[in-house]
Amino acid sequence: MKRFLIVSSFCFFLIPFSFASAHQPYLVGSEKQVTVVEPEISKAYYGEFSGSSVSFTLHENKPFKFYVGILVPDQIGVPTDVSAEIRKGYERMAFLSATSTKWSRFYEPFGGDNYYEGPEFRSNALPGTYTITISRPGNSGKYVLAIGETESFTTNETIHTLKALPVLKSEFFGKSMWTAYFNRIGLYFTIGFVGIFIVLMLVFLSFKKFFSLFRKK
Repeated sequence: MKRFLIVSSFCFFLIPFSFASAHQPYLVGSEKQVTVVEPEISKAYYGEFSGSSVSFTLHENKPFKFYVGILVPDQIGVPTDVSAEIRKGYERMAFLSATSTKWSRFYEPFGGDNYYEGPEFRSNALPGTYTITISRPGNSGKYVLAIGETESFTTNETIHTLKALPVLKSEFFGKSMWTAYFNRIGLYFTIGFVGIFIVLMLVFLSFKKFFSLFRKK
């Protein structure tokens, strides 16, 4: 019991670290203009085209590691044909063509979902304003845009993720909101809270025993 208690409590406090290889999820829906903050921090933007391309704009005052990756959910009717143009001001830095790479299928264990991963871009970028414009033929259907590779999950970011997952599962993946925690995140989360519950119960019983002995005196 003591060993389980220690492990459970440890897992609870390590929930932010357990997300280390996951992106912070942001559901942007059908927005056509998205502002990106802290572009080095790994984030995944989940959206759906609504007849036109989508632009992501970011501004940095210092040199930074610039990463962009294109993905689509592994769902029937979602083609692997999303491309992206990256510009600094009016200058084109790169064009990520959907046909320039082989899309690889992979399973993401933290969220518990399947994706196809397409073209990527990495660069040591200088300060400035950058725009990532993504599109596909006809500009309809779902997409996922990953920006940044630095792993960061503070307590606030972890809370944001736990809140965002049910909405993401329901609105983007078309699954039950309850499946948001049927994955590795849910496992860490459940074990952690079970550990905290046991800690509180033991503290309660200890105080109860103490006051019982105190009254007898």
